Amino acid sequence: MQQRTFIVVLFFYLLSIRALPAFDLGIEVKEGARKLLSQMSQQVSAAELGTLPVGFEVVEGATYRGFKIHQGKLEIRVHTWNDDTGLLENYQRSQEEGARIVAAVNGTFFSSRGVLGSVVSDGGIPADIYQSPGQLSRCFVASFRGDKDRQTWYLGETSLAGGNLLGLGFKERGWFNIPSVFASHCDNLLGGGGWILRERKDVHMEAYERQRFRFSKADQKSRKTVIAQDSERNLYFLVFETGNTFHMVARTLVKDKVFARVREAIFLDGGSSSAIVVKGKYLVPPLYMVDRARFTCIQILVPDLTW
Repeated sequence: MQQRTFIVVLFFYLLSIRALPAFDLGIEVKEGARKLLSQMSQQVSAAELGTLPVGFEVVEGATYRGFKIHQGKLEIRVHTWNDDTGLLENYQRSQEEGARIVAAVNGTFFSSRGVLGSVVSDGGIPADIYQSPGQLSRCFVASFRGDKDRQTWYLGETSLAGGNLLGLGFKERGWFNIPSVFASHCDNLLGGGGWILRERKDVHMEAYERQRFRFSKADQKSRKTVIAQDSERNLYFLVFETGNTFHMVARTLVKDKVFARVREAIFLDGGSSSAIVVKGKYLVPPLYMVDRARFTCIQILVPDLTW
């Protein structure tokens, strides 16, 4: 029924498009279809989620939706899998296995072989997925364990991959958005993305020019999964809807009052992969009504102890 409705709506949308060159028409159709599907998607309201854990806040605006987590109250974990299931099903699996999971966000870029980025999960290199050995320096979100098993969070950039991330020298050879990383060891890391903000400046062009990301014209305004961090080390996990360029995302992060303390922001995989699950429901539902998050995600967990 949903598919039939979409076809009818898309037909009338196509009739409304003015005459365009074939290339531009293809871009217009693709972007229009994404917007229509986004509007048709069923997402829960913040009120429907009920009581949320301490340190967890839903964040939403005209062009984005997501959540903020406070350091010391919750923990992040990189979860991996190697089948064709999506974000929600893996959330449910983790819940059934006893994880105190609150939310999950789609992960990094991938191909049919595996992930196109660096992955550390629970202090080790996951054996169930293939990591493509990248040569370029890419951004990451990471957690480290320190005194009293406390987890601290960082955004950064590194060209190291695989087992090298856990070897000696990673903290010295990588760039972190804080002068010194005092925590003892990296327990979770998800890499492969590019910059949007650094020190509160729009640096998204580095993703194209230095980190060598290449997006087709049709994909430059697709959905974007964004991770930002503020001066108090809290993390924001956001999906910006179809129609936003990286420049527009950067502008929102600088201008919107809810992000007044945000210093750095990176992007992970976007487009049809972008989705967010909170308390077993889609806060940001799949774009094409099919959950296409694959191989990696970031889970938000309630720790046994809070600091």
